[in-house]
Amino acid sequence: MKKLVSCLFAGLFVLPALLCASDANDIVSNGNADTNQTVSFPEITITATRISTLPENTSSSATVISSDEIARSQQQLVADVLRGEPGVDVVTTGLPGSQTSIFLRGANYNQTLVLVDGIRVNSPFNNGFDFSTLAVNNIERIEILRGPQSTLYGSEASGGVINIITKHGIGTNELSGWGQSEYGSFNTSVTSGGFSASKGKFSVGGDGSYARSDNDRINSDYEQYHLDGHARYDFCDRFSATLLATYFHNDDGTPGDIYTDDPTARLKTENFLTGLTLDADPTDWWNAKLKLSHSRELGDYDQPANSHNGNEGIFSTTIAQRNQVDFQNVFTLSEQHTILVGGTFEDASGNLSSQDSLYGPTTLATKTIDTSSGYAQYDFKPIKRVTLTAGGRVDDSSSFGTHETYQFGGRFTAPRTETIFRANLGTGFRAPSISDLYYPYFSNPNLKPEESTGWDAGIEQPLLQNKLRFGATFFHNNFDNLIQYVGSPSFAPENIARSRTYGVETFASWAVLTNLTARASYTWLHAENLDTGAELLRRPEHSGSLNLNWEICPKLEADANVLFVGRRADSYFNSTTFTTSPVTDGSYTKLDLALRWHAQKHLEVFARAENLLGEHYEDAFGYPALGRFFAGGVMVRF
Repeated sequence: MKKLVSCLFAGLFVLPALLCASDANDIVSNGNADTNQTVSFPEITITATRISTLPENTSSSATVISSDEIARSQQQLVADVLRGEPGVDVVTTGLPGSQTSIFLRGANYNQTLVLVDGIRVNSPFNNGFDFSTLAVNNIERIEILRGPQSTLYGSEASGGVINIITKHGIGTNELSGWGQSEYGSFNTSVTSGGFSASKGKFSVGGDGSYARSDNDRINSDYEQYHLDGHARYDFCDRFSATLLATYFHNDDGTPGDIYTDDPTARLKTENFLTGLTLDADPTDWWNAKLKLSHSRELGDYDQPANSHNGNEGIFSTTIAQRNQVDFQNVFTLSEQHTILVGGTFEDASGNLSSQDSLYGPTTLATKTIDTSSGYAQYDFKPIKRVTLTAGGRVDDSSSFGTHETYQFGGRFTAPRTETIFRANLGTGFRAPSISDLYYPYFSNPNLKPEESTGWDAGIEQPLLQNKLRFGATFFHNNFDNLIQYVGSPSFAPENIARSRTYGVETFASWAVLTNLTARASYTWLHAENLDTGAELLRRPEHSGSLNLNWEICPKLEADANVLFVGRRADSYFNSTTFTTSPVTDGSYTKLDLALRWHAQKHLEVFARAENLLGEHYEDAFGYPALGRFFAGGVMVRF
């Protein structure tokens, strides 16, 4: 594998020269820097097959949220944009700034893979991803791909994939930018801004944000900032290089549940991600893409001993890093035949140092897991109305050995009615994390990957010249070898749990008038622990949303969103008696309203109200959400 990586790096220096020496038969790309034309980004889904594809042409169950939809909602975090989407459950353990997890089709939070521009950002330490710091700044679109996707993306993709596509300032040949400031309830403020510029073959962009709030509980304040930047150089029409760098910082009060109310515990996190993407078209039928990335995350937890936490002081530091090389090739042999072949090499490492006033020090020396993977997929389009896909993958890990996955899919668009029929069958897995394998006293180095098998079938129907569109998908997933912690005497994790999820996802969108659109979704989910027969925690059986967007006049726009989440099973851990008891989180309905006034060409004034009905609800038991929230601000563009 090391020889392969060395060859890839060597090729980086040779390929630009070969490509830029191409003759007049080169393909002209949309981003031809010599024309200085603005590049428009079509609504495409790249996560479904790693190949740019219109959503209606893919066999996978996918949703694309555009930058316009994000802007109309006025939400500041990706997690809040995702609430109410089919098959998506968002759980925040407390108030804004607290840990936020996402469950896709009832899968665990660490069984959903999160990508930023195609780069894996899940934690190497526990396989999960905390959405609490992921802001919407500079996002071009969000792609949600449901169902097992490990064939193309490996571990953590059992439930699906969420890919965040950022904006690139390409082809404008000028400097442009924006700045925004917002203030709201609970002394909440958000300030953000960004810019993009290009000159000839070079383009650059960047943005940043600062947010803080006192929230409405003791020690629940937070402060976070986010910086990211892009740079791209088009060596020629056939070869480009893009550099990405992102930094997050979060400082949260962590009072625990309302039965604890710890007044002093704090959690500080830092996340850094950098990636280089080299994109080449050596021939008319071959596209090669090489991604090199490095991520690092740091977590510092500081809990001074006091009466609220049983006089137990805890101080811990966790560091996790990941280096990844992914080399992908797409061979378009004809309009009917496309082959995808690629390989990935990854090393993930993590360490821990902790001091507990009651139990003494705990140290985990740096542990590293190396994984090499190969994947392939064949897309066959016998006619324009039919797409058939088949793929396979092999992962070889220093921790669990070799694991194989597969996936099959099909799409058929009926003539005359234009009804789209989709069906998929695939497998997924989650590799045991560094924490599962090596955490002192509470780990098991002999763990095997969690496994899943899932299938879905659905239809999508456009009507009234596509002004009305609706669809429904039935899905079914089985999860085996789930890692679960057992009690005395070992208190170690074992591959002993099994679960099953199935349900129906529906959606509808309707352009009622030229200035009024409506979108609705509803999900019915059955999520069951097969060993106990109990419901899986924090997964509602019923959930859905309704959104209305009204352009009242050319300068004034209103957006209304209603979110409904049904009752959910949960558990309560009593830190005094060290016992767990079943509880139920009640259902709730949340109404949000937003207004935006385009005062001038370069000036916008906006305001929004969240939880306008004043619902008292909890995503997780003992962690109440905010009550009514109001905010307003201005945006300036240049």
